[in-house]
Amino acid sequence: MPPRIAPRGVQHVAPIATTPRPRALGVLIVLVGLCLRTSVPAAPRVFILGDMEKPTGNEAVESARDFFSDGVIILHGAGNEVVAFQVVLRAARVERGLDARLSGFAPPAEPSARPIVRLFLAHYVQAQDASYSWFPPGEAGVLPWRGKLWPDALVPLVDPYRPDRRPVAAPFTIDPARHRNQALWVDVFIPRDAPAGQTTGQLDLLQDGRPFETLPVRLEIHPFNLPDERHVDAFGEVYRETGVMFELGVKFKEQPEAEWAVYKRYLQMGHAHRFLVTHRADNGSLPKRADGDPAYWPEHRWGEDWSLYSPYVGSILDGSLFTAGEGYVGPSEATPPSFYPAPFVEAFYGARTLRRHLDEHDGAINPEWLETWQANAAAFRREVVARGWDQVRFFAYILDEVDGPRDGQTEVDPGDAQVLRFHRAMEQIQAALDQGTGGARRIHLLWTSHTDAAIWADTPADLRPFISWWSPNAHALNLPFYQELAAKPGQRVWFYHSGHPATGNHAINQLGIDLRLWGLLCRRYGVDGSFWWSMANFGHRWDEAGFNPYENPVYRQGETRWGNGVLFYPGSRLTMIGYRRNIAGPIPSLRMKAYRRGLQDYEYCWLADRRGHAGEVDRLLEELIPAAFSEAPTGRHQGLWSRGPADYYRLRRRLADLIGRKAAEE
Repeated sequence: MPPRIAPRGVQHVAPIATTPRPRALGVLIVLVGLCLRTSVPAAPRVFILGDMEKPTGNEAVESARDFFSDGVIILHGAGNEVVAFQVVLRAARVERGLDARLSGFAPPAEPSARPIVRLFLAHYVQAQDASYSWFPPGEAGVLPWRGKLWPDALVPLVDPYRPDRRPVAAPFTIDPARHRNQALWVDVFIPRDAPAGQTTGQLDLLQDGRPFETLPVRLEIHPFNLPDERHVDAFGEVYRETGVMFELGVKFKEQPEAEWAVYKRYLQMGHAHRFLVTHRADNGSLPKRADGDPAYWPEHRWGEDWSLYSPYVGSILDGSLFTAGEGYVGPSEATPPSFYPAPFVEAFYGARTLRRHLDEHDGAINPEWLETWQANAAAFRREVVARGWDQVRFFAYILDEVDGPRDGQTEVDPGDAQVLRFHRAMEQIQAALDQGTGGARRIHLLWTSHTDAAIWADTPADLRPFISWWSPNAHALNLPFYQELAAKPGQRVWFYHSGHPATGNHAINQLGIDLRLWGLLCRRYGVDGSFWWSMANFGHRWDEAGFNPYENPVYRQGETRWGNGVLFYPGSRLTMIGYRRNIAGPIPSLRMKAYRRGLQDYEYCWLADRRGHAGEVDRLLEELIPAAFSEAPTGRHQGLWSRGPADYYRLRRRLADLIGRKAAEE
C-alpha cells in the first residue's frame, strides 16, 4: 500500500535503494507508483489537539504544539487526574470503517496503577439559533453559529456499561458532504498509585481493521496526586420527564430499582468529572409521608419511612457508590461529596409564584407550610445523625430567582416594598429550618438571583442576617460584597451562568476555554463554587418518540443559548442519530470535559497554595484573567481573559512544576 497522507509533523520516508537499477526500470516503477496513488485514495489527515481547541466540522485544523511534537503525542498529569487530548481526522472523500485504539502504557508493578483509556467520537450539531440573545443582550461572548457544525455530545466507541464492550460509535464514517473534520476525544485516567515518571503508549488509527497511522504517546506522571476531596463546589440538577426518563421511561418513586440502575450512572459520571449532579428533589430519592406515599409536594410532611431515600442517597454520602463494586473506576474513588441538597421540594420559582403565595396568606408564608418545613427539618436531622452524615453540608433549594418585583428584573429599587416582603418570607423559611434542627444552621436556604444583593446591604431588606448560601449569576457577583462573605466561616458563595464579559459561556458555540474558566475563576476571586440550574432538560418529553435530543440540545424551543440546560445526553437515543446501538446510561459532552478541566485546575492551584506558592498562583491567574464578575467592563464585550489555549496549557505546566518541585523536596 502506498504511503498515506501524513499528519502535520509526521513524515513517511521511502526506503533508500541499495542496488542500482536501469533507468527504464526506474521510470516504470515511478509510473506504477503514480497509478497506485491515483487508484487508492489517501486516508484522512491526522491532527492532534489539546483539550481546549474546538474546531467546527469544516474549518482548517492545525496540531497543537503543546500536545504534539516531533511525531509524538505529549501528555502530563498527576495521579487521580484525567488528562485528555483530541484526534481530528480530516477527510477529502467519504472514508468508511474508521476506528482508533490507544494501548501499550507500560504496566507498573500493580495492574490497578495502569492508566485507563476511554475514547469517544464527537457528534456535531447545527444550531437553529445560537446567538445568545438572552441576558446580556446581543452576541458578545459567543462564537459564530450560522452554517457551523459544532461538536458537543461525545459518543463512546464502545459501550462503557457492558462487560463485553460492544461497539457503539465504531467503526465510523466521515462524509465531507456533512463535515470534513471528525474529532475523537481521548480521556486518560491516571490512578492514584501510578508511579511517577514517564510511560509510553501507542495510538493506532485504523481503517477496515488495519492501521493507517500509528503515533507514540508519551505520558509524564507527576510526583503528586490530585486530592480525592473537592476544594471547590460544583453542582447541577437533572430533570425527569425531559431528562433522565429518556433512558427508561420510569419514575424513581414508582420503580426505584429500575431507575436507579441508570440514574446512578449520571451520578457516577458527574463524580468522575468532579461535580455533584442530582435529580430535582421532587423527581428522585424522597422521604415518605405517614401514609406511605412519596412526599413530592412542598407542603407534604415527612413521616419516619426513609426507605425511598436513605438506601440510595446513603451510597452517595458514604462514597460507596463510587467504588469498583458499583462499576465505578475513576477519580476520587470511595470519596463522598462534601455538600448535598436536603430533600426539600422547590416551592417558588420567580417573583410571580412567591408574590401569589404571599397575596393569598396576608403577606407571609403559609403558617402550615412553615410548620411542615420545621417538622421536616427535624425529621431530616434525625436521619442525618442516625446515618452518620454529619460531615456533609446541606442546603435547601426552596426558592429560585424570586427577588425582583417582575420575573427577570435585574435592576431593583433597594427600598422596594415588594422586595422587602419577599425577604421577610425568606427569613421565615430559614427560621423554620433552623428551629427544626435545634436552633443551629444545619440546612442553608439557597439564594439565587440576577440581582446583586449588595444593593440591600444595611437596609431593611439586607439578606445577610439570615442567608448563608449565595448563588448570584456571574454578572451580579459583586466582588467586594461576596468575597467578604465567602471568607467567613459558615458562608458559601457560588455563581451561575450569564456569559461574557463576567464569565465564560456555557453554550455549545464557545471555546473550550469558557467552561474551564469556571473553576479557575473560583480560585482567582476566592469564590466557593458554581451552579448549573439544569444539566439534563430538553424541550420535549421522553415519550415523544420522534424527538431527537442530539439535534435539539436545549431546554426549550426558541432558546438562543444553544446547549442551555443540557450537559448530559441520553444514551437511549443513539440509534436515532445513526450509531450502532443505544446504551443504558448517559453520554458526556465536550463542555463537560472543559468544565472538568477547570475543576482539576483548581486543585492544582490548591496544591500549589499549600506548598507555599499562593503569591505565584495569584500572579499567574491575574495575568491570564485580568477581570471577571463585577470587575468586568459593562456592555457588550468579549471577556478580558486570554482566548489562547496555549496560555492555559502553560499555566497548568507551571503549576505542576511548582507542586512537583516541592513534592520532590519532601
